[in-house]
Amino acid sequence: MDWRAIDLHGAASISRVVGLFEICDMRGIPWTKYKIKVLEQGSQDFLAVPNVCVKDANGSPDWIAGLGRTEAEALQDLITRLGETLSSRTDWQEEDFEWSDPQDF
Repeated sequence: MDWRAIDLHGAASISRVVGLFEICDMRGIPWTKYKIKVLEQGSQDFLAVPNVCVKDANGSPDWIAGLGRTEAEALQDLITRLGETLSSRTDWQEEDFEWSDPQDF
């Protein structure tokens, strides 16, 4: 049986983790690396989510994600989006970022 056909007994959706990647981007987050988790959704699309986000001008977390028809497309979409944000300035400080709960990754 395919995992997408499992009876969820009222649950809203199911996804499968298909990849976990560590990215070292010394120009953007010079003191550490970040992780990206790629999920295959039941609709056969892929969603890439990072364990870090940049805070907006008001100090609120501005979470982004990558989407794609394949694992690689979703990963590339997120790396491109996050890379553009990190390249937008050079004076990042630790307080400019919000990190997800470590148990999520």
